[in-house]
Formats: sequence, C-alpha cells, structure tokens
Amino acid sequence: MSRFLAAVAAFGVITAGCGMSADSPDPADALKAGQWGGQHIAMTVAASATEIEFDCGKAAVDGPIDVARDGAFSATGTFLPERPGPTTPDAPPRRPMRLSGTVKGDDMQARVVLTDRDEEVGAFSLAFGASARLLKCR
Repeated sequence: MSRFLAAVAAFGVITAGCGMSADSPDPADALKAGQWGGQHIAMTVAASATEIEFDCGKAAVDGPIDVARDGAFSATGTFLPERPGPTTPDAPPRRPMRLSGTVKGDDMQARVVLTDRDEEVGAFSLAFGASARLLKCR
C-alpha cells in the first residue's frame, strides 16, 4: 500500500510541474490602458482598440496590444495621413502600419512604420498620463 501512495504522490508532483519550466516565457500582458502622450503624438489605449493622433495623421490598432515580459510590443493597424485645409472626398487612403517599441513602467519608446512602402512615420517617446504636444497641420 505504501508503494501505491508513493506512486500517486510522485505522479501528482510530476503533473503539477508540467509546463512550468524556468525557460517558459510568461504570457504577455496588455499595454496599460489610458492616455499616453509625447512630442508630436497622443495615444489612447483601451482593451478594444488603440487610437493614435500625430501632427498630420491618425492611426488605429484593433484589439489589445500585447507586451512581452521584456517590455517589447508590436502591433499592426492603419494610418490615415492628414493634410492642411478642409477634408475632401479625395482624401488620401488609409495605409497599413506597424507600431512597435518597448515600455518600461510609465515610459514608452514607439516607432511607427507604414508597411506598404517601408516608410517611417517617426520614433516617439511617450509617458503614461502625459499631455501630448501636437502641432496640427492646418
């Protein structure tokens, strides 16, 4: 009987540890929801979507933005360029973009690239709760 109990205990210990190795990465967390701001950028993060405003454009990412254990993130979305003057029916089309970077606490470094032509919109430093400093192209 004691051999049986030892086998059951060993089985429990082995199965409890399955999938829990020190090398397994932690699941990603979502980017902190709320307002992020910086020079030439304003970002509103929510679980359902992220809206970004630039001096001369807007962007959107659907769904949450996952942040890896090391703070890295990457997400795709769309970018809509803006230009001075009134909005017209022949406005520029939305373009595919990638938002990537790192976040550490309340500080973020972000880069936005238009993926259809590998064109960089810019690299930005943002802080959680900070006001954006936009110079709208009007």
